[in-house]
Amino acid sequence: MRKFLVILAALFFLVGLALPALSQEKKGWPLKGVTIGAAPVGGVYYVWAGGPAKILTEKMGIPASVESTGGPVHNTQLVDKNELHFGMVTAAPVYEGWTGTGWAKGKKHQNVRVVFPMYTTYFHMYALKKSGIKSIKDLDGKIVGTGPVGGTPATYWPMILEEAGVKPKRIVNASSSDLDNQLKDGLIHANAQSVGLPWGLILSTETTHEIVVLGVEDDIATRFISKHPYFSKGIIPKGTYKSAPYDIPTVTVWNFMITHKDMPADFIYEFTKQIFKNKDILVSVHKSAQEVEPKNVLYSPIPLHPGAIKYYEEIGLKIPKELRP
Repeated sequence: MRKFLVILAALFFLVGLALPALSQEKKGWPLKGVTIGAAPVGGVYYVWAGGPAKILTEKMGIPASVESTGGPVHNTQLVDKNELHFGMVTAAPVYEGWTGTGWAKGKKHQNVRVVFPMYTTYFHMYALKKSGIKSIKDLDGKIVGTGPVGGTPATYWPMILEEAGVKPKRIVNASSSDLDNQLKDGLIHANAQSVGLPWGLILSTETTHEIVVLGVEDDIATRFISKHPYFSKGIIPKGTYKSAPYDIPTVTVWNFMITHKDMPADFIYEFTKQIFKNKDILVSVHKSAQEVEPKNVLYSPIPLHPGAIKYYEEIGLKIPKELRP
């Protein structure tokens, strides 16, 4: 019994030493919970964010909640002000925020850092087949929904339409699900988005309505990309939607998860590590997460967080000078 008590006392002593060390290791970590800025309910962002939230909660023991926001522009603003722990953004809006161009209008948002690459966003929209609309060039004088203000589609679809020489009668900003209902009720002519494939709203709508899926024609894409180089050309493969048994040319842009520059480096390192270690969780939430590969972080238009850089260098990825803060 005496020997047992001595061993027990020694164990308590060791645990007592370990606890402060553990606490020190996680100094500054948001252990009480983190927020992930996504987009309005109904968009791919809101669904996609469930993956990282699950990894934070189940693999790191940190409660995570998904916040409904206006999308990439809004997320850039909120993370920059440290009002969100993480935010989901597309390359163009976060680059304009960083440089103070475009939507940022001279105000630079340089407190943000990229953590990991998410997926490629494809610009596409759909209209009811009975409308007779077969191309975005047919939207002249029509009413077009482009998602909520602050989102990538609301920011760039009007620019794409302008490049196509199209002048809609009106642009309507609301959540994708609201716009879907307006389309079915005949209040708008097309519902436009920029999302990972497949867009769930199209999958559900085409089960009850005959629709046509539209992208961005090659000539329009060429002119638009020449002015906005963080976009690229892409193809929505035939069969992605039953309403489109053919390839659809369009414009694409990369998505990234960002955080504030002052987030602890060891926390971001561990989060980045767990993201790639548990990629299957991300894919189970949305299959576009198959594109979550370390090499794709090199598409980032702004610097990476030091904690993320540590992970990428650890696995042998060379981070160029322009992506270092």
